[in-house]
Amino acid sequence: MDVTFKHVTLTYPNGVEVLHDMDFQIPDGQLIALLGPSGGGKSTTLNLISGLLQATSGQIKFGDQDVTKLDALQRGVGMVFQNYALYPHMTVLENIMFPMKMAKVAKNERKERALALAKLVRVDDQIDKKPGALSGGQQQRVAIARALAKQPSILLLDEPLSNLDARLRVEMREEIRRIQQETHITTIFVTHDQSEAMHVADQIMLLNDGVIQQYAAPQALYNEPNNQFVASFIGEPALNVLPADVLRESLYQVFGTRTQLIEKVGIRAEAITLGGTTQAAIQLPLTVSRVTAYGRDFNAKVNVAGHEVMSTAIDGSAPLNTELTAHVLLAGLYAFDPVGKRVYPEGGVQ
Repeated sequence: MDVTFKHVTLTYPNGVEVLHDMDFQIPDGQLIALLGPSGGGKSTTLNLISGLLQATSGQIKFGDQDVTKLDALQRGVGMVFQNYALYPHMTVLENIMFPMKMAKVAKNERKERALALAKLVRVDDQIDKKPGALSGGQQQRVAIARALAKQPSILLLDEPLSNLDARLRVEMREEIRRIQQETHITTIFVTHDQSEAMHVADQIMLLNDGVIQQYAAPQALYNEPNNQFVASFIGEPALNVLPADVLRESLYQVFGTRTQLIEKVGIRAEAITLGGTTQAAIQLPLTVSRVTAYGRDFNAKVNVAGHEVMSTAIDGSAPLNTELTAHVLLAGLYAFDPVGKRVYPEGGVQ
């Protein structure tokens, strides 16, 4: 089931517009991440899709059906929340069967389907346990199975991994991806964690202040960010951002008169290197203040005209507190105009 928003806005009763002219389509059978900072509009968008909130204006469609005025029950979606919301007095199997019981599905059929779902989410060896005896990851698997038991047209996941520790989050994000690929159900996944979104999603919708900043494949957001917000939000370590004046002379050699359009430059940490390069690059005077090793990885703090910058391509052999000339690979360089729009590389992904 595909999901389409046509010029959807949401305004609260106090007159504050929190979502602005949302216009997008989520293709059938894909896993889409709604990503962004707190207050960006992720959960609000999810609640509009579910029917828990009603749009102030615009149209929402599931396939060819206009669902704008339908409530959550009528839309037939499945939802999984970060707090699992399992029934503590029921077993795992009973929790998974409960939506089917409410839908008056025959007992034999609901048990058969629940056992198949338990196997799908890999809790089939836990079906007689109560939720309190399960780990957080196991409880989340049960919550996903229960949501799928309704045979929903769309599966909605609202920060489903937030309550798990780091290792379990990595494991569960892979499991969510596997389950989605096996069921082929259109899945919309809310997260504030860009690494999570990059690893699981077919496409990412990056939101800020109720506006879609960019909607594209994960690698496109990294390589071809539309603006400074996207470039800074996507990537670890975060993008280095410098005033264009720091590099004005070098920029002029590359961009000529277009340099006057540039107010800020963004540099990926891996694009700052001390070694010689055959790739297109500009020179960057700097001093290395500290290099820290993390296993085989290095993080170097460097100073560029009084601005602290991070490089992951400078290792522990670099001399400290010494004037050096580095190279910035053009493949990791972005230029932004005064309103934050990307002007280099030219073009962009919508």
